[in-house]
Amino acid sequence: MKPFVILCVLTLAAATFLPPGASAHKSCTVRHDCEDSNLFRGDNVDIDIDDGSIVFTHQDDDETVEIAEDGRLIVNGNPVRLARDQRKLVEEYYETFDGIMEEAKHIGIEGAKIGVNGAKLGIAAAVGALLALGDDRDMEDLEIELDHKSEKIEHMADRLEKRAEKLEAKAARLEDLHGDLRNEIDELDDLGWF
Repeated sequence: MKPFVILCVLTLAAATFLPPGASAHKSCTVRHDCEDSNLFRGDNVDIDIDDGSIVFTHQDDDETVEIAEDGRLIVNGNPVRLARDQRKLVEEYYETFDGIMEEAKHIGIEGAKIGVNGAKLGIAAAVGALLALGDDRDMEDLEIELDHKSEKIEHMADRLEKRAEKLEAKAARLEDLHGDLRNEIDELDDLGWF
């Protein structure tokens, strides 16, 4: 369930803050409410995506963790010297986070399209019903047409649900990697909130 919460937060952020043609490498800010998640140990954390870096800022004391696209780790403005295996872990975390944001953005856009198609179907049903009030034959044709459109929307929703399930698995992996970072890199563990 907790990876699902993370997935929801990231999906909402991606769909809300990233325009359709944008990359997660642009700028956006996500406020992460930590009550429902094991991702962070502390209170609320802001997550900024800025110029190819993921920046986590603890709201209470302005401590920051920056993970750069090239695998650099910066804690409170100080570069952290990483062993090879630690750097690979940081790089995997970045790639997983970035992949989740990109996929969440696409899922959000597709979900919006499905919603628009559903709304169109509802309007078509209402208008068709009004127009066909006195003609049974037209009503049967309308039902057939609406059923066909409804099936297409359901098929789109099923495909989107499968994508979301895969994304949820990636969110679970991100949570595992987050814990690994904390366990393997003292500077992160020492923060107390990361």
